[in-house]
Amino acid sequence: MFPPLLVGAVVSGLATVGSLAQFYRQQLGPMTLAEVRALEQLSPTPIAHAASGLVKLVGTLGCEHPGLSIQGGLATAVREVHHYAVEGRGLRARRVLVRTERSESPFWIEDDTGRVMLDPARCRIDFEADTGEGESMVDELRLRVGERVAIIGEVERGATLALHPMRRSSATAGEGLRFLKPPVVTWRTEPEVMPRLLPPTGGVALSASTVGMAVLGALLQV
Repeated sequence: MFPPLLVGAVVSGLATVGSLAQFYRQQLGPMTLAEVRALEQLSPTPIAHAASGLVKLVGTLGCEHPGLSIQGGLATAVREVHHYAVEGRGLRARRVLVRTERSESPFWIEDDTGRVMLDPARCRIDFEADTGEGESMVDELRLRVGERVAIIGEVERGATLALHPMRRSSATAGEGLRFLKPPVVTWRTEPEVMPRLLPPTGGVALSASTVGMAVLGALLQV
């Protein structure tokens, strides 16, 4: 008969893997590890000076038709709203996603040298989340108008750059930027909010020790 403690070790191991996966989903969002490193290591390139290759652009968000946040009525440049319903009863009740609303209007990022227009359908957006209180039936993911954001992506000269109307620059609208692949747009511009790649050591050590003790106990019973 398969030792019960060994079954416990397998269950504990799977739980540890699941918690680590959840940790990295929360930290990375839509970013890859390479993009996280670029976010941390690359120096910002002024929009008007970006030419080709991988760049990090940093500026403030704006849009022609801002939306209103459902949490506090803040002006949002781009957002995604998740609507949930409760499925099942009692201990079997769980929250399930039933509908998602996404912004469709273009938005922009601008710095002292220029502006880049972006289509939300062609971006991977690392949103700030507002899940409301308790088991809310609505979660809002958003980036606010005027918020400082960073963009990581590969660019080449195209025709998508519009100069800031109140500023002068040596660039022209015909020398704009085009992203070769959907870029990452993230609110994480300061060191204290950068994604953490190392999980909490206490939780990992506790989970590992639990698995180890379960395996040892199973072996001693064999």
